[in-house]
Amino acid sequence: MAKISNSDLFDNLLTLIPAGIFWKDKDRRFLGANQMFLDYYGLNSVDEIIGKTDEDMGWHIDPTPFRNVELKVINNGETISNVPGQCIVKGMVRNIRASKRPLYSGGKIVGLIGYFMDVTDELAEKDWLASLSRTDELTGIFNRRAYSDIIIQYEEQYKQNHTDFVLYMIDLDGFKNVNDEFGHEYGNLVLKSVTKSLVFASADNCVLFRYGGDEFVILHQLQDEKEVQLIEKRIIRAIESPRNIEGTKVTIHGSIGCAQYSETTSVTALIELADKRMYEMKNSRKDHNK
Repeated sequence: MAKISNSDLFDNLLTLIPAGIFWKDKDRRFLGANQMFLDYYGLNSVDEIIGKTDEDMGWHIDPTPFRNVELKVINNGETISNVPGQCIVKGMVRNIRASKRPLYSGGKIVGLIGYFMDVTDELAEKDWLASLSRTDELTGIFNRRAYSDIIIQYEEQYKQNHTDFVLYMIDLDGFKNVNDEFGHEYGNLVLKSVTKSLVFASADNCVLFRYGGDEFVILHQLQDEKEVQLIEKRIIRAIESPRNIEGTKVTIHGSIGCAQYSETTSVTALIELADKRMYEMKNSRKDHNK
């Protein structure tokens, strides 16, 4: 009879179990995770999370409930099961349920081990109309109604913990010309293509919305001021990358304006400021082309 080592058994279990599994030290820093966890968050390697907390990764609009649960597990030895929560994944806010228990070594708690499962689709089936009302029919991303709901969560987090966030207002330049020259059906294909590029650009803890027509909004909580310009450049590159749609090469240009909540006093003032800056960029491009 072939002997199976504990290490091999552990590795096989991590692959078999259909959930994102992770383990952390007593300071809530990641020690490891299985492949399903990495795939879920779009990570290339476990090295991207080793030594970091959830807050460092920026996966939650409000990280406090997650932190409180983990402190109960580590400090009190509690086992917590099926706790609902939300996390930011590939430009979307997803619903999860997480379970966590103490990680023991030598009879002492040295950290925690846990797993989560995504229940977004399950909840959407239960409340199909509500889910539909928050989803853009053409692109499949969040729509303007979802934006109105989610930005309030960002504002509340700012008021509670002064977690600043930035709003990017994006408009596709000259998109009407695409519709006029190739037709609206082709224009829809272009919008879908641009959306895929923006989803990729938004993967770093951003939430993406189709605000209307050829306008998009991206929200991102800030950990470093340098992120503002880095993300803006990434968005522009995503929009203006060459495209071949149904055999026709198309180059789309976009104007973008951004504003931080700390510059304003309300979500209304925030988007107005970002919109103003977006049009300033658009007009400066027009003047340059002339």
